[in-house]
Amino acid sequence: MNDRNEADLVRVLADAADHAPALTRDLAGAVRRRTRARRRAHRTRMAALACAAVMAIAAGPLAIRDVLPGGIGFPATGSPGSSESSKGPADASQAPGSSEPDVRPVSEIWPEAVTTIPKKAADGMAYRPVAALNSTTLLLVAESSFEGAARLDTYDTTTGRSTTLVQVPSPEGKRHYYAQAIEVGADTIAWWGNVRGEPTWADFWVAPRTGGTARQVGEVTGALADVERIGVTQDSLVWSVRGGGVYRMPLNGGAPQPVPGAEGLRLVSWPWASDISATENGNQTKLVNLTTGQTIPINLPEGADGIRCGLVWCAGAMGEETVVQRLDGSDRRLLPDASGWEVVSLPGARTGFMGLPQRNPYVAVIHDPETGVTGGFGRADEADGRWYGVGVSSSFPSIVYTDPTEPSELAAKDSCPGKTAKCPPEYLAVNLLALPTP
Repeated sequence: MNDRNEADLVRVLADAADHAPALTRDLAGAVRRRTRARRRAHRTRMAALACAAVMAIAAGPLAIRDVLPGGIGFPATGSPGSSESSKGPADASQAPGSSEPDVRPVSEIWPEAVTTIPKKAADGMAYRPVAALNSTTLLLVAESSFEGAARLDTYDTTTGRSTTLVQVPSPEGKRHYYAQAIEVGADTIAWWGNVRGEPTWADFWVAPRTGGTARQVGEVTGALADVERIGVTQDSLVWSVRGGGVYRMPLNGGAPQPVPGAEGLRLVSWPWASDISATENGNQTKLVNLTTGQTIPINLPEGADGIRCGLVWCAGAMGEETVVQRLDGSDRRLLPDASGWEVVSLPGARTGFMGLPQRNPYVAVIHDPETGVTGGFGRADEADGRWYGVGVSSSFPSIVYTDPTEPSELAAKDSCPGKTAKCPPEYLAVNLLALPTP
């Protein structure tokens, strides 16, 4: 799923970490930054980097997140910048507040969102989380081989049962074909795919969200195949390319067409687009509605860098601090001490942020700017680095997962009480759509 290069590196690192002694977490940050910056490196080149990384971590595990899919993302619904609690625009030079939220375990503050996910299906296929469909249902991809998507399953966290949703086919005559990032629409699930060694070719597929048969919508070549993010509406599949621009293809087939007014823009969640990609330097300065033409400017604080926004909230660096604010600049304040903040999906069509903690013992921290609550996920210390993943959704993350830190974490979820040593392998996960709505 998604770019093979990053997936190879992440999985090799995670596997090697299981069998190695301790290492400092500084290297983990360097690897994470490198993988995000080189998102589109050639697979063979990245394979060499992965081998080098394995050698590097022979001395110990890395605290590294699953970099798939990476980048910013936005909720599909909601009114940009609107909130009853908004205090009005702030002056661009206004300094943020200095209060720093308390970080407590997510299991204490959001127990309804903590769950477990099997690492394998009943038939032995490996599971990779994709996204949360709602507060109790997750979308998983079952892989018949490394990175080879065979089908999509749903997983009910209340019953622990998996259900096959749709088979993931490969186009005829295309060897080394891989399905890529998956997008969940209101009625349709869509994904795109490409072939290793053919960077100028890609195709698009759709299937009913309720299950059924997948069908190919169409193929693209050249610059249109350099897919960055996809979306799906009732009648079209839309996508943006890394060089900028958003395109549309009818679900019933037809030639791709550029979306008017989207020149140089990147899709975030239809119909919204941004003026900057996740991997570019600089600040996001606006959101554009590609249906109505509405443009919402971002009120940036002076000295800001790397600002990225959802439909209501923005986060980025300001000096040596990390700042969060609304689109109009109001409610500006500092985030907890962490780095690598990215937008994540929270219920009620709002956005939150997830980051890598610098001084507290968690694998990741999740911040809800509407409530000011920050939860720590997983446990890590300098002697025992950890990793976390966010699924392979084309939209921004709605699930975060890692290995259980201790067997007792699985026992606490009643997976096999009293027999934790014989528990089937599971991921410990946080369903971000199960967080309570303020």
